[in-house]
Amino acid sequence: MSVPTNNLYNFVTQALENKFLVKYFYPWGEKGFKNIIDNFEDNQPKPITEIFLNDKDDQPTIICYDQEPLDFELYSDDRLDQQLDQCKRRSKICSKHTEYHDLNLRWEQPYSKLEHWVLLHSELNSPEVERYESTGLFKCAYWWSHAIIALDWYRFARYDNRLTDKSQPIKANFLVYARGTTGKRAYRKLFLEHLKHIDSVQLGSIDPTAVVTSDSSATYDPQDFAQTRCSIVLETVYDQRIHLTEKTLRPLACGHPFMILNGPGALETIRSYGFKTFQPYINESYDKEQSPTKRMDMVLREMRRINSESEKYQKWIWEGCAEIAEYNKQLFFNDKFLWRVKTELRRNVNTIPLAKLTHRRVRKLQTIKNRKQKLEMNQEERIKTIQLYLRLKRASVQL
Repeated sequence: MSVPTNNLYNFVTQALENKFLVKYFYPWGEKGFKNIIDNFEDNQPKPITEIFLNDKDDQPTIICYDQEPLDFELYSDDRLDQQLDQCKRRSKICSKHTEYHDLNLRWEQPYSKLEHWVLLHSELNSPEVERYESTGLFKCAYWWSHAIIALDWYRFARYDNRLTDKSQPIKANFLVYARGTTGKRAYRKLFLEHLKHIDSVQLGSIDPTAVVTSDSSATYDPQDFAQTRCSIVLETVYDQRIHLTEKTLRPLACGHPFMILNGPGALETIRSYGFKTFQPYINESYDKEQSPTKRMDMVLREMRRINSESEKYQKWIWEGCAEIAEYNKQLFFNDKFLWRVKTELRRNVNTIPLAKLTHRRVRKLQTIKNRKQKLEMNQEERIKTIQLYLRLKRASVQL
């Protein structure tokens, strides 16, 4: 079973039992405020206030920043001043209310009176997550969003016998994909320079003139995998963070052994979902190295070591790795994996208490109904208003 990519946030909304207003960026990979949209295709939660039937400011809110690495500074007030076309509401608000500042991603809906939003992200060991938590405006929850995306993108790999076509000659031990080499991916340039001095490496079959987009990794060339023994995964970020994207999930789906350049503990994280990695056939001690420079050197050293081994010994290595890779492929396409990711999403979000309204919002609601409005209410509306007032009064005592 796979979830179509265009239904990813329907999946999130429904997995969380429609308790939250879910916001996300579209198209995939975009980061501007103008690209944030609300998922209205499911039964979204009604506002806490029955008075404001269409008031999103009172709804428990999740903002999904779960496809790209977090970037706190991108939404700082200084940077927002450079994006006036996306921040008209911020300019308007600041001219009237000087207390509005440093809202970061919450500039998307600055009038929200909730104590916090849930920030759904996809990275571990992240200083960026700590920065968001420290503002008091966000409670952060991790989930492996790319796993759900990859299950859809690579669904045919489950049946694709071209991936194991024995008639294809083995051209190299190692397969390397390296599309983008700018920004957070600049480390790949250095790695590619080192590869010039290593034998038995095949660069993935890509069009060097093609424009790199957020779904550039959505496809694979079966010959690349049939003609090589092991993928060298160059992840999006290469620092202390663990951020596992479709680049890591592609060899899992295609039944290909791999080594990975990502944060320390990346392999341990993959194993936590039930997958196996390739010790003792491949020396995976690099996964514990804290220094990115040393970690890269250890991967390169292991590639050289394998290339230098005898044909008989390499045969033992690759047969052992292939057996593990086939196990991983079967697990990847097993519903248990989807269930594990979904369960983790629910657990991480549900451990966060639902946000309460701030004092300011409670006071406003206590005085919002003037005499004329009260006279216009029917009996049912009056009962709802009284019940709301009592509920908010109790909530304000707990704040």
